[in-house]
Amino acid sequence: MSKKIGVSVVIPNWNGKKLLKRNLPPLIEAMNYFGGEYEIIVVDDGSVDGSAQYVREAFPSIRVIRLEHNRGFPVAANRGMGAAIHDLVLLLNSDIRVERNFLAPLLGYFDEERTFAVSTAIMEDKNTVVIRPYIFEFKYGFLREVFGTEKNGPNLASTVSGGRGLFDRKKFMQLGGFDEIYSPFYYEDWDLSYRAWKKGFRMYYEPQSIVYHAHQATIGRAFSNGYIKFIFDRNRLIFTWKNLTDLDFLFRHFLILPFFLLWNSIRNPLVILSFLAALRKVPTILRKRRKEEVFIRYGDKEVLRLIREK
Repeated sequence: MSKKIGVSVVIPNWNGKKLLKRNLPPLIEAMNYFGGEYEIIVVDDGSVDGSAQYVREAFPSIRVIRLEHNRGFPVAANRGMGAAIHDLVLLLNSDIRVERNFLAPLLGYFDEERTFAVSTAIMEDKNTVVIRPYIFEFKYGFLREVFGTEKNGPNLASTVSGGRGLFDRKKFMQLGGFDEIYSPFYYEDWDLSYRAWKKGFRMYYEPQSIVYHAHQATIGRAFSNGYIKFIFDRNRLIFTWKNLTDLDFLFRHFLILPFFLLWNSIRNPLVILSFLAALRKVPTILRKRRKEEVFIRYGDKEVLRLIREK
């Protein structure tokens, strides 16, 4: 970057003591290798496995913020972001292990005024890429992500994950952070990223920044597959109703919604419960839509076009 800058690392944690034992040492090594000013904050989201005490004793330089009760990822991440002291904040899941030089490739993007966030690449091992750059498309009444084309130079991305992304803290706070309507997890980073695009910010994917991810290492152990699917489908509907603004997109969504519910309920009856749970959020969704209308610079089709820019 053109100027020396500090980085805050925020790790929301829930019962991830074993993960922190494994992943904090390489993170500290990487941040020391970075060479700039940094801090690491662990936001302990009501853990009962001794995570907070372990971090305080094993890593006294790490700041621990403890929430007395489990509030979910959006709340914990927002709390950590609000406490961070540096202009750039790396949000990192406790199940992420970083490479020593992962940070440097991300920093230069923030010389561009419009940059909101940059995402790392995820590897399963040294030879297997788990996540590539995604772009949005609108199909069958919903926004979804499909693989983009990795190219030389900056790769635009539709979203940046709250579990492995470097964010401009001021822009994050300007947008109000993660919407806690999505608690306990899923779609909060889609929502924030989409709102950032609509405001005119940009997001990128950097393939030279490598991290390794044990997918759902916490969520998959703590919740049943049925509950995870219930939350995913509920939040998918909340995201759609809260963020789509182009009238033809909205018309196509509500036209196909009854068929979507019927078809999916045959395979998974819980989708009806997800729909009812989302329906109860409609008054809140409408209030949020009205509040956020003043920030919208681009419509849905314009956002999809911008993400495909070369």
